[in-house]
Amino acid sequence: MQIADKYSPQEIESKWYDYWMEHRLFHSEPDEREPYTIVIPPPNVTGMLHMGHMLNNTLQDVLVRRARMQGKNACWVPGTDHASIATEAKVVAKLKAEGIEKSSLSREEFLRHAWDWKEKYGGVILQQLRKLGASCDWERTCFTMDEARTESVLRVFCDLYEKGLIYRGVRMVNWDPSAQTALSDEEVVFKESHGKLYYLRYRVEGTDRTIIVATTRPETILGDTALCVNPDDERYAWLPEDARVIVPLVGRSVPVIRDTYVDIAFGTGALKVTPAHDVNDYMLGEKYGLESIDIFNDDGTINDKVGLYAGMERFALRKQIEKDLDAAGLLEKTEDYTNNVGYSERTGVAIEPKLSMQWFLSMEKLAGPATRAVLEDEIKLVPEKYKNTYRHWMENIKDWCISRQLWWGQRIPAWYLPQGGYVVALNADEALEKARAKSGDASLTLADLRQDEDVLDTWFSSWLWPISVFDGIRRPNNKDIEYYYPTNDLVTGPDIIFFWVARMIMAGYEYRGEKPFGHVYFTGIVRDKIGRKMSKQLGNSPDPLDLIAQFGADGMRVAMLLSSSAGNDVMFDEALCEQGRNFGNKIWNAYRLVTGWTIGETLAHSENSR
Repeated sequence: MQIADKYSPQEIESKWYDYWMEHRLFHSEPDEREPYTIVIPPPNVTGMLHMGHMLNNTLQDVLVRRARMQGKNACWVPGTDHASIATEAKVVAKLKAEGIEKSSLSREEFLRHAWDWKEKYGGVILQQLRKLGASCDWERTCFTMDEARTESVLRVFCDLYEKGLIYRGVRMVNWDPSAQTALSDEEVVFKESHGKLYYLRYRVEGTDRTIIVATTRPETILGDTALCVNPDDERYAWLPEDARVIVPLVGRSVPVIRDTYVDIAFGTGALKVTPAHDVNDYMLGEKYGLESIDIFNDDGTINDKVGLYAGMERFALRKQIEKDLDAAGLLEKTEDYTNNVGYSERTGVAIEPKLSMQWFLSMEKLAGPATRAVLEDEIKLVPEKYKNTYRHWMENIKDWCISRQLWWGQRIPAWYLPQGGYVVALNADEALEKARAKSGDASLTLADLRQDEDVLDTWFSSWLWPISVFDGIRRPNNKDIEYYYPTNDLVTGPDIIFFWVARMIMAGYEYRGEKPFGHVYFTGIVRDKIGRKMSKQLGNSPDPLDLIAQFGADGMRVAMLLSSSAGNDVMFDEALCEQGRNFGNKIWNAYRLVTGWTIGETLAHSENSR
C-alpha cells in the first residue's frame, strides 16, 4: 500500500468522516450492550461555530469515542434549539431589510417567513460540527420545535396546569423593551453602570417645606404613587400622620407612608414609590394598597397615561426631565453614581421592571428532589465547587415566568371563553370540548374561542431535552427511552446551570422519577493567551473553521484538550494548534514506519533487538 510522504489532515479527515457517515458507524440502536448516552446542549439555530462550541463538543466527542472503544453502545444525540427571542429578532431584521414590517403581517404569515429562515440557516452549526469530526448519531437529530418535541412541551404544560403548578397572574417581571417580551430572572445580566443620582424636591402638601428624594431613574416620577420614610427616622418626625407630597413636575398628590423597609442610613432616608416599575416598590404597593401606574409602552417609550412626555424614549426622557426639573427649581443636585443595572441576556438592552399578565410555573415542589439529588451526589457536578452555587439557587428559587410575548415558539395551549375565563387543552378540539363543558353552552364553536397569543419560554422546551429526544413524554415506555435514559454525562458551561441544568434535573424527577444524567462536567470560558474572554467585539476570537482549515480538526481538538481542565477557564493559544498538528504528523510518520517493515519467520534478528 502506497502511503503519502506527508500528512495532509484536510484530505484524510474528510475522507474518513465521509466513510464513517456512509457506513453509519455513529448510529446506535438499543441492543444487549451497556448503553452510553450523551445529549448535545442544543445550539441556537441562529448560532455559528465558536470557540466555546469547539471546547464543549471536543470533550463530548472524547467521551463518546472512549465509550465505543470500551465496547459500549454509544449514542450522542445532536439537535438545535429554536431560540425564540434571538431567532425572532433575526427574522424581523431580515424582513425589515426587505421593506416588510412584522406589524404588517399576520401571525401565520410571519411564521412562514420564520420557518423559511430556519430551513435555510438553522442547520448551519450542525454542518460545522461535522467539520470538527463530531461523531453524533445524525440520524437522531432533533429540533426543539419539531413535531415530537412540540407535542411533548404542550403535554407537559397541560399536565403541570392540571397539577396546579402553572398559574396565570399579574406580577412584576423583567421586561425587554427591544424584544418586547418578559424575561425570567436568569435571563437578566447585571453589569456595573455609571450614571447619576438625582436629588429631587417633593413639596409637602399645604406647606412650603420639601422632602429630598434620591433616585437613579428620575423618569419614573411619572408613575410615583407614594413617598415612604422609616417610622423611626427622627428627621421626619415633624410630618403629620396624614401627610401628602406633590410629585415634581407631575403635580400629583400622593400619600407619605411609613415602613421599616426604608434604610435610614441610605441617602436622605426618603424613598419614592413607583409600584409599577420596581419590584420592591411593588411589594410596598401591595402592602399599602397603592395605585400602580404603568408609564411605559412595550418598546420602552412613554405612554399617554400621565399626559406628559408621551412617545419619548426612556433614556432621552431621562436627559430631558433633568433639564425640566432644574428649570422648575425641583432638582436639588446630581452626583455621579455607579450601580448594577440589569440587561437582557438576549438583546443587551437595559431591562425595565414592569407589571404584566404572565404565565408562571411554581418551582418549590419541583425543586425538592432536584436539590437532594445533587447534594447527595446522586448527580455529581464536576468540579464540585458548583454544588454550593446550585444549592444556593435551588434553596432560594423563584417561580418561573414561562410566557413570552413572541410568535416564534410553542404557543401557550390556553383558550379564552367569550364570557371570560379560559381552558387549557392539548389542541383546539379538546379546548372546544372543555369550553362547552365549562360554560354549559353546547353551541360554542372554535370561532368563539381565542387562543393565548404568547409562546412558551424556549427553556420550557429544552428542560425536557434528555427525555424528549427519545420521545419519552409522548411514549413513556418506548424502547429508546427505556434503554438510553438516564443519560450518562452532560458537558456544558456553568453559565446555564440555572437556565438548563437545574431545570432538566427537575423535569427528570417529575417525568421519569429518576435523574436525567449521572455527571455534569462544567467547562470554563475560552480566553486568549493574555486572559481576555474571546469575543467578536474584542477581535481576539479566531474562526474555528479557519483554524480547522489551517491545522486540521485533530490539531484543533488536541489544542482544546491541552488547554482545558474541568471548570477552569481555557487559556487558548494558536500555537497549541500547531502542536496538535505536529502530534498528528508524528502518528502519521510512525504509521509509515510500521507499514514499511518486513515481517517473516526466517528473518534474522538484529543484535539490538535481543
